Amino acid sequence: MKIEIIGKFYDNHSLSIINRNLAIGLNEKHDILITPLDAVDPDAGVKKEHLEILDELSSKETKLGEEAELQIRHSYPPIWRWPVSDKTKVVFIQPWEWMKIPFEWQYKWEQFADGLIVPSKWLGDHILTAGLNPKKLHVVPNGYDNTIFNHEPVEKPSFMPKDTFVFTYVGCAQWRKGLDILLNAWQKVFKKADKVALVIKDTPQIYGANNVLNEITKIQYSTGCAEIIYLDDNYSAEDMAAIFKHSNAVVHPYRAEGFGMHVQEAMACGCIPIVSEFGPTDEFVGDVALKLDMVRKNININSGEVFALKPGDATTMMSTYATAFEPTVDSVHRMLNKLYYSHTKEEFTEKVKNFKLENTWENVILKYESALKTILDNEGTQRGTK
Repeated sequence: MKIEIIGKFYDNHSLSIINRNLAIGLNEKHDILITPLDAVDPDAGVKKEHLEILDELSSKETKLGEEAELQIRHSYPPIWRWPVSDKTKVVFIQPWEWMKIPFEWQYKWEQFADGLIVPSKWLGDHILTAGLNPKKLHVVPNGYDNTIFNHEPVEKPSFMPKDTFVFTYVGCAQWRKGLDILLNAWQKVFKKADKVALVIKDTPQIYGANNVLNEITKIQYSTGCAEIIYLDDNYSAEDMAAIFKHSNAVVHPYRAEGFGMHVQEAMACGCIPIVSEFGPTDEFVGDVALKLDMVRKNININSGEVFALKPGDATTMMSTYATAFEPTVDSVHRMLNKLYYSHTKEEFTEKVKNFKLENTWENVILKYESALKTILDNEGTQRGTK
C-alpha cells in the first residue's frame, strides 16, 4: 500500500507516539510518506534511529509516484482539506474522550472520510450511537513499546523515594483526568508517618501551565498528608519507564478518557492499575485492576471547567443530556487504602507481572494493516467534485 500519514511525530503526546510508531511499523512492508505538522524537539528524547527513519520518510515527496492510495490524518483538531488526488482515500484516526461526539466531526466522517479508526470499542460504540455508518468504523487499540516498557531492571531515578510504596499518576489538571479526586482522597487516607508516596507526572508542555504545584504545597502544609512528588519536566519514554518500574501502582481516576496509553505502559512495567470502571481501560486491564466505583452525572459539556468543546461547537445526540461517569472520592480512598495496607499486595504485583498485555506495537501494526486494507478495498466515499 502507498500511504501518507499527516500529523505530529516529534513530541511525547499520545498522537505523536502513535504516528511515529505507525509510520515506522508500516514502513517495513509498505510505501510510506509522512507530512509532519511539527518539528524535531530535542527535549522529547525520541530515539535517534527513529528520528533518522522519520527524516527519510518525510523527504520522500516523489517516492509515492502518482499519489498515495491512502492518506491517514491523525491530528487535533482534524484536518478537513481536500486530498490532492480524488483517487486517494482519506482515513481519520481520531481519539475522543466524551460520550457526546462533535457534530461537525460526525458529519464530515460520514460525508468526507473513507474510513475512521478509533482506539477503543468504548469510543466506537458512542460514535455508532451518534449515527456513523458502521462500515466506516474500525477499532484499533493504541500500542506500547515492549522494548522499553517491560520488567527489565533500570536505575532508580534520583527523585523516587527509597523503601516506600509508590503510587503514580500521569496526566494533567484537566477536569476529565480526575487529579482533583485523587488529591482529595490522598489527603484523607495517608499521613506523613506512612511509608507511602504519590508521584504526579504533569505535562504542561502539552496541556499548558496550571496551578497544580501550588495546590499540592497547600495540601501538604494544611493536612500533613503523605509525600507528594510533583514532576513537570519533558520526559522520554525511557524516563517514564524508569518511573513505572520503581512504582507499585498507577492511579487513573478519570471522568473521561479515550484509551489510557500510560496505564498500559505502566502495567507493562509491573504497576498495579487503579482505574475508573465503565471506560476504555476495561478493554485491556483484564482482571488485575482495582476498579473505582462510578457515579453517572449530568455535565455541561460546553463549560470551561469541563474543557471539552471549543466555543461554537455542537454535539450529536442533541436529544440527550451530556453525561460522564465520575469516580467517587470514597472509592479512591478505599482502593488506595486497600492496596497499601493489604497483606497480599505482593500477590497483586505478581498477578500484574504475569498478565499478558496484547497490544505491543508489533501486534497493533498488524491490526492497522487489516483495517487499512479493508478501507482500501471498500468502495470509496463519493465526495463530489472540487
